[in-house]
Amino acid sequence: MCEGEYESLKAIHAVSPSFVPEPYAWGRCRQEDPETYFLLVEFRDVGEQPAEPAKLAAQLADLHHRSVSPTGKFGFHYATCHAKIAQAVDTWEDSWSVTYTKHLGHVMNLASPILKWPEFDVVCKLTLQRVVPRLLLPLQSNGRTLKPCLLHGDCWDGNTAMDMRTGDAFIFDVCSFYGHNEYDTGNWRAPRHRLSNKSYIRNYKRHFPVSEPAEDWDARNLLYSLTFNIGNTIYIPSSSQKQVVYDDMTTLCRMFCPDELTKELEKVQSGGAQLGGSGEAQACWAVGGAEISDEEEAEEEEEM
Repeated sequence: MCEGEYESLKAIHAVSPSFVPEPYAWGRCRQEDPETYFLLVEFRDVGEQPAEPAKLAAQLADLHHRSVSPTGKFGFHYATCHAKIAQAVDTWEDSWSVTYTKHLGHVMNLASPILKWPEFDVVCKLTLQRVVPRLLLPLQSNGRTLKPCLLHGDCWDGNTAMDMRTGDAFIFDVCSFYGHNEYDTGNWRAPRHRLSNKSYIRNYKRHFPVSEPAEDWDARNLLYSLTFNIGNTIYIPSSSQKQVVYDDMTTLCRMFCPDELTKELEKVQSGGAQLGGSGEAQACWAVGGAEISDEEEAEEEEEM
């Protein structure tokens, strides 16, 4: 975990030195029990959180624009960690669809034995098999190209701030890899985050236009929110996101593979299971508007 964040900070600092604390070292502490590691970085005086919309959006977009994948491909040279999840991003792929399928599929596989919810498994399978290729393959087809951008990997309120000394926005707690720039704004969708304020995404789009096909942007944004919300569901004890993420995937499946969704869920029902989700979530910016408790917000700050 420490090495992954060190490598992430090092990569971002090489492109945008003011946007992250400079990383100095990481390693294992001398004590044997418990096994403990450290990460040593530059001290930055944390001010307002989250960072201001205009400044955060401009600097994040600048990182996305100016970063260059060392292989020209999607992925990373190390498996960085999103909280407790070692991300499946440590391979290099020409296809963003392949990279994201591996990444999302790994998170889904971690969730399945924890949630033990047959309907959840159904929508996970269809999301990977039908929704991901439908939304991501067009980004690199019909003459379109997609630049692998260096990502924060977990850009939410608690991982951004204003520097009290310089007045600049900066980021930390990164779990980077090279991917579609829009992935970093997937975590801005959740109403539990103050980055869901539309001023953030409006400012970001001013600096980095939406990828074509532009009409798929909202569905892609919903798709990119899944890894963060599934992580919240399985690792935050008081999480209310279980139903939200089920409904979000159901929404995507109803958009792109409705007949298969109906057929697969009927199989589950015929086996005696009861449907676990309402499936009535709307494919809009403020999807999954479940109320978020102060306890959940605090626990996410601590764990994510």
